[in-house]
Amino acid sequence: MTYPEIFRKAQSRCASLLDGQASKVVISSWADDPSAPAVARSFQEVVGRQGLNAAIVAAGPSGYDGLEPVVLIEKPDRPAVFYHHMTAEKAAILADAYLAGENPRPDMALCAMAEKGLRSIPAASQLALFRLQTRIALRSCGLVDPEEIDASLVRAHGYEGLHKALQKAPLGVVDEVRASGLRGRGGGGFPVADKWEACGGAKGKEKYVVCNCLDSDPAARTGRLILEGDPHCMLEGMLIAAYAVGGTRCIICVGSGHSSAIRRVRRALDQMRSYGLLGRGILGSPFSVDAEVAEIEQSLVSGEETALLEALVGRQAMPYLRPPYPAQGGLKGSPTVVSSAETLADVSAILQREAAWFSSIGTGKSKGSKVVTLSGDITRAYTVEVPFGTSLRALVEEIGGGVPNGRGVKAVQVGGPTGTFAGPEALDRTIDYETAESMGAIVGSGTIKVFANDGCGVEIAEETVSYIQAQSCGKCVFCREGTYQMADILKGISEKAGSPGDLELLDELAGQMRLGSICSLGKGAAHAVASSMRVFREDYEAHLKGKGCPSRKEPAAGPGE
Repeated sequence: MTYPEIFRKAQSRCASLLDGQASKVVISSWADDPSAPAVARSFQEVVGRQGLNAAIVAAGPSGYDGLEPVVLIEKPDRPAVFYHHMTAEKAAILADAYLAGENPRPDMALCAMAEKGLRSIPAASQLALFRLQTRIALRSCGLVDPEEIDASLVRAHGYEGLHKALQKAPLGVVDEVRASGLRGRGGGGFPVADKWEACGGAKGKEKYVVCNCLDSDPAARTGRLILEGDPHCMLEGMLIAAYAVGGTRCIICVGSGHSSAIRRVRRALDQMRSYGLLGRGILGSPFSVDAEVAEIEQSLVSGEETALLEALVGRQAMPYLRPPYPAQGGLKGSPTVVSSAETLADVSAILQREAAWFSSIGTGKSKGSKVVTLSGDITRAYTVEVPFGTSLRALVEEIGGGVPNGRGVKAVQVGGPTGTFAGPEALDRTIDYETAESMGAIVGSGTIKVFANDGCGVEIAEETVSYIQAQSCGKCVFCREGTYQMADILKGISEKAGSPGDLELLDELAGQMRLGSICSLGKGAAHAVASSMRVFREDYEAHLKGKGCPSRKEPAAGPGE
């Protein structure tokens, strides 16, 4: 089928979503949230009992953990209203009051998606959560039914970008992505078009496109959020990448424990095949490719692309030295493009909207937006998407609500467990590749971990390195032995059994690990420890002098003590 034929078929199947006189109730939550189906039943009961013209949409997660289930009610000729912490009981009240009546229940609403709000309900633009976001990769998460391809087609323009890509030559698609300035969202920010050009020009009968949805950083939720919230935006980008490089096979790598994400992406692939979006002659063109899901055991090292390729052929996830780079000789020795789910979701948006639109967002060398997950000592642990150039302070304090209970920020760590520590003065820095590089860090997974000012810097560093040491694949001596030695030294310092020479030894170990480690795991551990010694210097020195951590207040002595 051609794209117009597919779109018309989807329209006929989604008449209620396109009915301008029908109300829409969009319920957003993670697939394993047991309260969401009860919320849907409450709305459906009122709709049926009163004969209302309304569609109930079971959407995927929005990323607003702590607010879900969230509900968006769209009524004809009125702004959509956003409700949070929804329960079956609240849903029944709201359905009678607003879906069937005229009272939007401001006491239950968070905001209205309108410039001036609605009655006493504030406008979304007044809330940092919405004002500071520019959703590209997450544009449909929490808004569409992730289990219905027709909803993606009619509500999110799904596969329109693929349709436009197929009107161009493969190199024309590469040029479009280059003009957008898109850089890989999963690691150090390598230009996507350069990787595609290298793969497209490499010789090989087979060529692969591998999508890494593992979220190897334990605090990250981007891959799972996209797969559970809107798998088709990523799958469309994956097909565009395959067309651009001459790919013959696509593989979606998902953590073996994420059963809901696996089920949804497999369902999406089946629906794509039913519409001729996979297999031979996609959208009536000469382009042919198929896709499969690979369940991979989750680990920190599996986020490294060569380690992931090893896992795909049944070996232990261990990185290998490059060259050859995967784009020239990757999976089974064939040219391979490895991209994150976020990168491919951005690709589909670029081809839908064109490069100039995407490149108008962000900063000089950091175009577009970045998915960020807030974690650690933070009031609101949301996953959001903000333009590059957004300050850490805006993310931590305005969106995240700062540190709970009035405590201040001691440090932030950007980019996951192997990220660099920075003190509270870094909150005025921005999220972008240039700033990260100047801090000796990488944007990486986009996680921002916040540490309260009553924490112990030495214990923070010890916990971080101990985790990295446990996740090390053990292949290279510098990482395997270096992380072990670092963890041991930090434990001694933490227990006030360290010596003045320990800091010099840690610094020397970090230097050797940066030089000798094969992948970013060992190099990142070195950066984490070295930066911790700068940021937490006072804590280190206090421990070495046998004193308690100066950041912690000793409990008051009791009577008679």
